Amino acid sequence: MTAATALPKDQEAVARVLRDPVLWGQAYLHDRDGSNRVFWKHQAEDLRSERGNIIHLDGRDSGKTINLAADALHYAFITRGGSGLVAAPHQGHLDTIIEEVEFQIGANPDLEASIAKTKNGNPKIIRKPYFRIEFTTGTVLHFRPGGAYGESFRSLHVDRLWVDEGAWIPEKAWKALRQCLNAKGKFRIYSTPNGLRDTTYYRLTQSKKWKVFRWPSWINPTWTSEREAELVEFYGGKDTPGWQHEVAGEHGKPSFGAFDLDALHACRKEVPDYRLVVITSEELEGCEDEAAVRERFDMLMNLSPKSGTYWLGIDTGYTSDPTELVVFREDESGLVMVLRVHGEHVPYPWLSELIRTLDIYFEFTGIGLDNGGNGLAVAQELTSLDKFKDRNFLGRLMGFDFGGNTIVGFDDTGKPTKKRTKEHMTALINAGLRRRQIIFPRDDHQIEEQFATQTYTMNDGRVTYSKGRDHVIDAVRCALLAKDRKAFAAQGTHFEEVFVQPVATSPIF
Repeated sequence: MTAATALPKDQEAVARVLRDPVLWGQAYLHDRDGSNRVFWKHQAEDLRSERGNIIHLDGRDSGKTINLAADALHYAFITRGGSGLVAAPHQGHLDTIIEEVEFQIGANPDLEASIAKTKNGNPKIIRKPYFRIEFTTGTVLHFRPGGAYGESFRSLHVDRLWVDEGAWIPEKAWKALRQCLNAKGKFRIYSTPNGLRDTTYYRLTQSKKWKVFRWPSWINPTWTSEREAELVEFYGGKDTPGWQHEVAGEHGKPSFGAFDLDALHACRKEVPDYRLVVITSEELEGCEDEAAVRERFDMLMNLSPKSGTYWLGIDTGYTSDPTELVVFREDESGLVMVLRVHGEHVPYPWLSELIRTLDIYFEFTGIGLDNGGNGLAVAQELTSLDKFKDRNFLGRLMGFDFGGNTIVGFDDTGKPTKKRTKEHMTALINAGLRRRQIIFPRDDHQIEEQFATQTYTMNDGRVTYSKGRDHVIDAVRCALLAKDRKAFAAQGTHFEEVFVQPVATSPIF
């Protein structure tokens, strides 16, 4: 914690600092290294704007979360009896802002002292059912996710409204959100555009009644040519929707939602036995051999043998990407997700050990795995190394090329009918959602966030899906395609015939 804020002694100078959100922020707020906050030129312009309605089209890493949190804290610190709402589509978006707000409160004694106290001396910070802070000024800040219908917004009436990732607020939630703002209240919307045209967010960016800020990622002073080259490669060029939305901060090419969100929300339910396990490289430190790794996985998982039919989907990603493993239990009503394992910087030989550990407890009927990233190396280990022979993965483990094709049937002449693999996977998920045959745990907000924010574009008849926040989705895609391929093979098709474009050296084929 730093020392108390050093303000000028002259009252007029103090008043000037308190009135100016930029000067106030540089006096009261800090970066994570403990240094005083210094706003970039474009951030200062935004904070000092006195327009009542402000909307953003921002690329990633352009500083929008810092500005939103700073503006909200400044408002609460200097305003008597005010009220504000920080809104976002999902809890995951809110958590980032809440983390920044709490860090700033803890980093400055003056800010910490500005939080009102209960009779017992505890800070008036409420976390359930929604995050809420009351300040000594009498101002209250509410933090609420919109969800599908904006139910959490309906009881509020506030003078200031900040929205993060406004492009992803569902239309039904927008109606409830707008009713929260009192007459003459101020409204700020920050978001990375997503290419959707039939949304309130898009319409407001076209309105002359709103001040529009556009912050591409390269507005960040730390932007480098190396970073540009990295993102060009990741998104596949500067003319792609990913670059246009996530980097350039442009609406870009029109895009569409990849999943039926009404069906998705209907399929999010309480799953009493659901577990989320997070495994990082730090948690595996000290494991010098396979036996130690297996023992550590056993401890982290804390599983017991299961009976029934289970399916596993895996997206291994690359070294810098997270790995997601999802486990579904199949019953008479369909598939229920009962476990998600989120791995960060876990080397692929240890991923093989993790899959083996899970299989010991669940004895999966089928395992689907993305051949991209480290997937192929993991598949080859599991099906060819002697140490995994006891699990008999051959015949249960299926590797999928997301860019390839999948046989889905045969015409009258016996010629195979094919669909693009990723499109077929997505169709399987949507069909399961609409039939209410896939159940996702309601409390895992990352699942909702990823499914709700994936889009696609059409170009010459080809579908391109948005990238970057889709690792859980891809793991689900693999699980459902593994189940689909098993059913397809059971219809009399030779098992190897269900795959197209196999890697010749891979024993899984």
